[in-house]
Amino acid sequence: MSFEVAFPGPFSYHEVIVRGWKVPLVDAQPHADDKITLVIDGRFAQTFSLEEAERFVPFLADAIAVALGYTCHPRTDEPPMKDPQPRPVRMTAVQLGHEELEPER
Repeated sequence: MSFEVAFPGPFSYHEVIVRGWKVPLVDAQPHADDKITLVIDGRFAQTFSLEEAERFVPFLADAIAVALGYTCHPRTDEPPMKDPQPRPVRMTAVQLGHEELEPER
């Protein structure tokens, strides 16, 4: 009988914390040579020096928070605040120099 369910593991990873708050969707795999691999959503990985990661990870945390509908990654002990933004509006007319293009219909 073959099974369709598998239980691989255990896996070794570290959570990523910025200002005391976990960064969602990001795990880290430290290396011995002062490098760290960040894995986003279990699918995308990139290796950084610790110095690069210190500069990049707060930006990544903010980008993920905004994508999830928050104003930013938390900066205090206050709970995160969701602040829905206006939905994007597609623009169909473009002005190049002094010529106006007709909007698409």
